[in-house]
Amino acid sequence: MTAGRAALVALVLAGAAGAAAGERERAPHARHLLLITLDTTRADALGAGATPVLDALAASGTSWSGALAPAPLTLPAHASLLTGLEPPAHGLRDNGGGVLPAELPTLATRLAGAGWQTGAVVASRVLDRRFGLGRGFAVYDDRMLADRIGEYGYPERPAREVVDAALAWLADRDPARPFFLWVHFYDPHAPYRADSGPFGAGPRADYLGEVAAVDRELGRLLGGLGPARGETLVAVAGDHGESLGEQGEAGHGLLLHEGVLRVPLFVAGPGVRAGRTIAGPVAAWRLAPTLLTLLGHPAGALGGRPLPVGAGAGEDPVAAGVRSETELPRSAYGWSALTSWTSGRHRLVRGARLELFDLLADPGERRDLAARERSRSRALLAELEKHERSLARRSAPAAASGLEEQLAALGYLSGASRAAGSAARGGLDPRAGLALLAELEGARAALDAGRGGEALATLERLVQASPGNVPFLNQLARARLAVGDRGGGIAALREAARAHPGSEFAHLNLAEALEEAGLWGEAEAELRLALALDPLSLRGRLGLARLLAGAGRPEAGAELLREGERAGLESAAVAVELARYELARGDLEGAEREIGRALALAPEEARAWRVGGEIAERRGDAGEAARRYHRAAQLIARASAAPRR
Repeated sequence: MTAGRAALVALVLAGAAGAAAGERERAPHARHLLLITLDTTRADALGAGATPVLDALAASGTSWSGALAPAPLTLPAHASLLTGLEPPAHGLRDNGGGVLPAELPTLATRLAGAGWQTGAVVASRVLDRRFGLGRGFAVYDDRMLADRIGEYGYPERPAREVVDAALAWLADRDPARPFFLWVHFYDPHAPYRADSGPFGAGPRADYLGEVAAVDRELGRLLGGLGPARGETLVAVAGDHGESLGEQGEAGHGLLLHEGVLRVPLFVAGPGVRAGRTIAGPVAAWRLAPTLLTLLGHPAGALGGRPLPVGAGAGEDPVAAGVRSETELPRSAYGWSALTSWTSGRHRLVRGARLELFDLLADPGERRDLAARERSRSRALLAELEKHERSLARRSAPAAASGLEEQLAALGYLSGASRAAGSAARGGLDPRAGLALLAELEGARAALDAGRGGEALATLERLVQASPGNVPFLNQLARARLAVGDRGGGIAALREAARAHPGSEFAHLNLAEALEEAGLWGEAEAELRLALALDPLSLRGRLGLARLLAGAGRPEAGAELLREGERAGLESAAVAVELARYELARGDLEGAEREIGRALALAPEEARAWRVGGEIAERRGDAGEAARRYHRAAQLIARASAAPRR
């Protein structure tokens, strides 16, 4: 361990000692709450040499070693962590779909109602305020550079920027009032960009490098609490894990097994016993009422029961089963959704078929016992179904008003399209679908290598095997376009949009193909629908502004970009486009102002330097123009030489 990491660990331990002393001297309730959520963080990522700060913090408090996520998806899992409800009960069951129902209380609304200062800093657009998780937070900081796109198309920001924002909030708070601060870290989510050197090579090493980056920044955040550290209850929860190739899944969302379900979960601070670990499966979503209890507030103010804290007799036992689910196989691939029930040492998975695993004898969940142990499977299924009958189910309202009308106007909610979408929802088991995904990767590689015909044959067969599969349809469209079949490519993209009309990405893909085909009216309608689904979509804003400019309406395009900025879109690419607009108008001062903004947001953006060179050249400043052009060339060369991970 480096001297710097050792100092961070010492700081954590010192804070824990101070909290313990405070616990002996006064009432056992903390004055403040810091909730840390670790996106895509497996339970076994801690204690693997990457997390000395988290390890020390966990040792200073009480941990639940068998904590299980309600879903391996960011938005549903966080909605559960904040409400104390399972996904069917709060209605958010997939990323990007719907708004948390307004009638549901959250940890933030309860503490804000009790006079607490409330703030949140989130690291991914997946948790954008439009999904409703910002209710109760006086400050909900979801600002991030829209140009920094992660694996699944959503903007994200690194731990360093998250902690900077959290420390700024702490510095600005009223020290006389209690505070609740929620800080969300997204770094462990793919793609893995951090240095993996200390952990070897391969996906797991790359992943641990990201987890280690979060750990370092968490130490800085804890240090920034200052004197409030000893009065603060710190809760740490993973939202879900990461498969890292286990069960044949690279990431998360398709399957339900230990790698994606078991997460870190612990609390430390005043009123919490140090060095306690409670074993056995527990639902991570029960954290919210647990925190209210530890803070001296009625737990009944939220859904769910508090977690066992080892306080003694009469406490809720760990023995009850835990339900988890994933809707992603159905929504994105047209396959069977999955639900699991983990009880004791066994896990039942219900989908296109039943699976049963003995987690003690088979921790890798490789031996399906459902056929051999039918009576146990039936008993666990009965427990699951009884539990589901007890759930109060809700549907999350749409994230944008008028959205259904727009979808209907374009034919996405007509009876025919609904029937087609229903028919496309096959019962394919996601485990069987993983083999098809391996073929998809081969076809994608062939496309990247320019072998469109070879990819096309594979993709036609894959779509036939898995109708309504959005990723398959998108790649089929790409292959058809690559071989010159523009009509066939557009047809595949239309089918993808019908299969998943709530996906802004499906409409963006279709819009771009329609624009390329000269069908500008249809392209504009699809782009406007994409922006209704996600008003901060950089791709949607730039695409529609480009379309409007091409139709002789550059002023409307520029206003569309400024409208996005007023709504919270922060983007170097938008500033560059506005600079180009001002340059075309002959407003060199306005163009220079916009390019200055672009370079402040993204100083490594080559295009901004190139456009800046054009502006300087128009001003007659040949020296500055040459400097900017040279800098653009340097950045382009560096990007070309950088190794691809």
